[in-house]
Amino acid sequence: MYKNVLASIPGIEWYPVVALLFFFSFFGVLVIWYFRADQRRLEALAASILNDGTPRPESNSPSKTMQGS
Repeated sequence: MYKNVLASIPGIEWYPVVALLFFFSFFGVLVIWYFRADQRRLEALAASILNDGTPRPESNSPSKTMQGS
């Protein structure tokens, strides 16, 4: 049934080609942006995800527990 429905759509053979082009062009642009972007900015973005501004309790800090061992 679905084969007949898809066959009745004019130009259906271009849909997978266009989808593949969109897919690869999106990731291609991301790779180009990554290599051209300022690395300090990328490091700041990566750190901002982990640092939400809330203070951590000192007892749960991994650096304190590792230094005491």
